Amino acid sequence: MILHDFIYEWDGKSISGEKPISWWPGSYRVRIVKLETEKTGLSYLIPFAVILKNVKAPATINISIRNYIHNFAQKISKEYDLDINKTLWIELDGKIKVAMLNPDRQLADETLYSISWRSIRPNELKMIEPYITDMHKNQD
Repeated sequence: MILHDFIYEWDGKSISGEKPISWWPGSYRVRIVKLETEKTGLSYLIPFAVILKNVKAPATINISIRNYIHNFAQKISKEYDLDINKTLWIELDGKIKVAMLNPDRQLADETLYSISWRSIRPNELKMIEPYITDMHKNQD
């Protein structure tokens, strides 16, 4: 089930002392999906997916989120009440890549994450396929 579908933009500047997603502007289409359904009666260990696609806009540099996924994931998780550790972070960029973020260590008020990107697995692709058809077919 699609919970949210929107364009998320950032300008690369620090607002009120808060760290930006990256120091360069960017724009992504974001679709937040709940993977489990009432029909199956199954509980998923990772119940949510955040599907990302770079929005090519002439006004932005179109920075890839791949190197800044931890900053992006922290903001989206906070804004949409997601557990960052129980969410698949999926980027549609030529090949479909999945990021898993695991807390590595805590520094004062910031959590550092170990991040691993990998190709999407066949079972994951099957779960999200209905949600990416319109997003993926428009790949540049």
